[in-house]
Amino acid sequence: MTPMPRVRHSVVLLALFINMVCYTDRVCIAVAGPEMRKAFDFSQAQMGLVFSIFSLSYFLGQTPWGMAADRHGARGLVSLAVAGWSAFTMFTAYAWSFASLMVIRFTFGALEAALSPSVASAFNRWIPATERSTAFGAFLGGGRLGGAITPPIAGFILLHYGWRTPFVVFGLVGLLGGIAWYFWFRNRPEEHPAMTPEELHRIKVGMAKTPAKAEKVPWALLLRSSRLWCLLAAAFGSTFLWQFYITWFPTYLRENRGMSVGEAGYYASIPFLLGVGSTWAGGILTDLIGRRTGDRSARTIIGLISLSTAALLMSAGVWCPQAGLAALLMGLAAGAVDLYLGAAWSSAIDIGGSSGGAVAGLMNAASNCAGFASPALMGWVLQRSGDWNFVLLLGAGTTAVSAVLWLFVNPRRQAAHT
Repeated sequence: MTPMPRVRHSVVLLALFINMVCYTDRVCIAVAGPEMRKAFDFSQAQMGLVFSIFSLSYFLGQTPWGMAADRHGARGLVSLAVAGWSAFTMFTAYAWSFASLMVIRFTFGALEAALSPSVASAFNRWIPATERSTAFGAFLGGGRLGGAITPPIAGFILLHYGWRTPFVVFGLVGLLGGIAWYFWFRNRPEEHPAMTPEELHRIKVGMAKTPAKAEKVPWALLLRSSRLWCLLAAAFGSTFLWQFYITWFPTYLRENRGMSVGEAGYYASIPFLLGVGSTWAGGILTDLIGRRTGDRSARTIIGLISLSTAALLMSAGVWCPQAGLAALLMGLAAGAVDLYLGAAWSSAIDIGGSSGGAVAGLMNAASNCAGFASPALMGWVLQRSGDWNFVLLLGAGTTAVSAVLWLFVNPRRQAAHT
């Protein structure tokens, strides 16, 4: 009896674990934020910049890392990046000033920027098109799982050992992830020692041929694509809202909704916990619907439902007077956004073709441009007026606009240069 093909599944699971590690390192600072503000006597605007500086370097690094992964493979790049960002996670514990913290978090973001576009490039070689949304959903679900477990764990460590200790603990775990990736992953399926001919055949069937060495990225053609520009704008608009959860949400719950550290840690985990199921479910549903209606129709359906529902739920949460219910509605909005992520990454690969890693990096760059703008703007508005509702409703509005733009990302008919 022919054994079930499993090596590609193990690659997806390993990528899931690495992304979980990535998010534990990333979310830790949101939990420690209020204590860091007190320790360094930061204003809200300064804390907003500390949150945002990560996304600035993350945004700048996306496309270059994706191009490098398309050309050289993801094995060495991801291993090096994980080791580097884990070290800078630990360095965060030893920051002594606003300037030192900004440098540390900028470098941390530049190294974390390698992960998503490199994994996208790897999946372009390892995962058949009919399984790709599911694979991306699983990978992204690992990030949400990391975000879900971080607030209670980091909160516990913080209460007992101070705000600096969680950064050291999570950084050490990250080093193990980088070692695991290097020893198990290979740049191409045929290079893996556990690969069987049956599984290799299954991977290659229905997959566009990937050249042995990546060709030059056809930027002149890609930048004329209306599909690409709508994808980038939708990514920006949806992330403007989602970045709130990874930066200001615990502070919002404590300072605006009157929750304790423990309560805030519990509710701050909800968006990420829901995201684990949402990213998986969204990817699986996209592939299932795609087998009946076609890939593009399936991505359009899932994205439209996801983004429009998120905008409605966030608006309801802002105006809800009950703190616990408001936090739950906001958490559900985050889960709704996550439903479309598998479709978004599959769309980037579809638009990019053999340069899928570069285009995925460009999409994630647009996303993290919003990731930089959102927390910085929130910090500035809070310092000037203390008005949480303005920035949260602005995020709901940008997500609603993203829902409309998404209709043009995966048209059934593709004209030349679209």
